[in-house]
Amino acid sequence: MSIALHEAELRSKLASILEGPEVRRGLREMVADRFLLAFFLMSVSEGEGMGEAGVAAIREEEIAHLLHDIERQQREEGGHQRGSLELAQELFPEFFEAGQYRYASRLTGREYYLSVLQQNRQRLKERGLASRLNLYLTTTFGYEIMVVLYYGAVIDALGEAKVPRTVRERMQAELRRILAEEETHLEIEDQHNTLLACDRSSLGPRALEMLEALEHLQVEDYHWAAELSMRELAKMIARYADGPSFRREIEAGASAGVARA
Repeated sequence: MSIALHEAELRSKLASILEGPEVRRGLREMVADRFLLAFFLMSVSEGEGMGEAGVAAIREEEIAHLLHDIERQQREEGGHQRGSLELAQELFPEFFEAGQYRYASRLTGREYYLSVLQQNRQRLKERGLASRLNLYLTTTFGYEIMVVLYYGAVIDALGEAKVPRTVRERMQAELRRILAEEETHLEIEDQHNTLLACDRSSLGPRALEMLEALEHLQVEDYHWAAELSMRELAKMIARYADGPSFRREIEAGASAGVARA
């Protein structure tokens, strides 16, 4: 049975999660400090890299061939990772040494992505819906909902930030570029429905098993992953709310890591 995810309606509903006082303060603190802006950009780069890896994680050739534009999506996620890194290096060179970000060990992109992935995997397992395909589709749906809302909120916050115009405009342009490319991906709803309707006569047993699991995936599973993505995001942004304290935490953690090495 085909599904309708009502993405615009869900996005509008989940946008309220970013209206909490700690989140709003976190956004203001983030865009007011060069150190935190660089940290944000590098976390974006890391998170986009995890998104690229998530596409590759399906690891079932027959299924991957059925997913429209999957290779382009993977390339674009990699491009977002590199673009954010290069912009951070250009705008905030003082936080890099020999081309390496000094605080890479403290970035939150990977931590965020894996937290959402693991919680979503556990829920799918409990519902008897665990498969690499189901995990990919629901996690990607949640991640893309998050990206649109998060990057949009940062773009708006940058518009009010007292940072150099060049920094503000270059960061806004990069985030808008990412959002524009995200919008060109075939919607997860269409991917889900196309997979269900595909000709299965020539598919192997592993692909058939994934499609059978997909038949039981419901709208609530997608919506749950999206809400999880947003609530985990709110926790992450709230860490910026006391900007100086968060900066000290990042610096101390990076220094401790260097000392252990």
